[in-house]
Amino acid sequence: MRIAQISNNTIPVPPKDYGGTQREVYYLTEELMRRGHQVFLFAKKGTTACATKTFYYPSNNATEQLAFIKKHLPNDVDFIHDHYGIVAKANPPIPTIRSSHSKGVTGVQLPVYVSKKIWSKYGDKKGFYVHNGIRMKDYKFRKKKKKHLLFLGRMMEEKGVHLAIKVAKKTGKDLIIAGPVYDKKYFKTKIKPHLNKQIRYVGSVGGSKKQQLLSEASCVLFTSTWDEPFGLVLIEAMACGTPALGFQSGGAVPEVLKGMPQLICKNTKAMIAKAKHPKKLPSARACRRYVKARFSDRVMTSKFLKLYNKIINEKQYKLIKSSAWNELR
Repeated sequence: MRIAQISNNTIPVPPKDYGGTQREVYYLTEELMRRGHQVFLFAKKGTTACATKTFYYPSNNATEQLAFIKKHLPNDVDFIHDHYGIVAKANPPIPTIRSSHSKGVTGVQLPVYVSKKIWSKYGDKKGFYVHNGIRMKDYKFRKKKKKHLLFLGRMMEEKGVHLAIKVAKKTGKDLIIAGPVYDKKYFKTKIKPHLNKQIRYVGSVGGSKKQQLLSEASCVLFTSTWDEPFGLVLIEAMACGTPALGFQSGGAVPEVLKGMPQLICKNTKAMIAKAKHPKKLPSARACRRYVKARFSDRVMTSKFLKLYNKIINEKQYKLIKSSAWNELR
């Protein structure tokens, strides 16, 4: 199959640090290539993913980018997987899906969400859902853990960093906090006053440092309090053999942890009780096996290929004559 993958012009593929969408594009592109498909990737300059051909955007203007994609898109492409949005909204005469890592998608024929929860609640059950996947060899497995807890994510109230601090204080365990500061006021008032020898903030991390933190912790505290679309940190931690505790009310968290109910917490009190006794949580090997079976890049790619073929064979994609695509010059 000849497939076009559409990323945006903000972060290269793969990302060096944060960039969940670009990492999905990376894993999907390389796994499709490994299986013998041809992939035409449109992405930011600096992209190093292995594709049949990569096209680098010449500008940051969306209209110009769309015209660039139309000009360079091979005529015999079978399918377009748009992770950006501009192509799907233009309704090209080629079967096209629009992947979304956030809540709702409007103005496209076939949206694809990262969880059943978001597809059902915000997508009105229109389109499809395919869970995120990660490449197992990219995540360092470590059986023996240290005693501290870890929070990894953006510094913002919705991520519940203050609750992770509460869990650490109640358990008496050390806590390492890592991630970029998105809300400076929140960080200054709710996090910084609690930093000391027990509770440390190490900044934004990526690469080997991120791997080390994920693999060494006794468990990861995923304290998100909003409708989390997926929760990538959950499977990243477990791929390293580290159990991740998450709230039942945290959007797609119960869906991601469905096969590991011991890790789902009704509230902060329940999380404190579980974090106190990490040896009662699933083993390191059980955690990694769980991710490999349900959330690997190979599982994700198989699901997307099944979806591509379903859309093509059932002719679900409708050609729209008044398409913005056809009006491009």
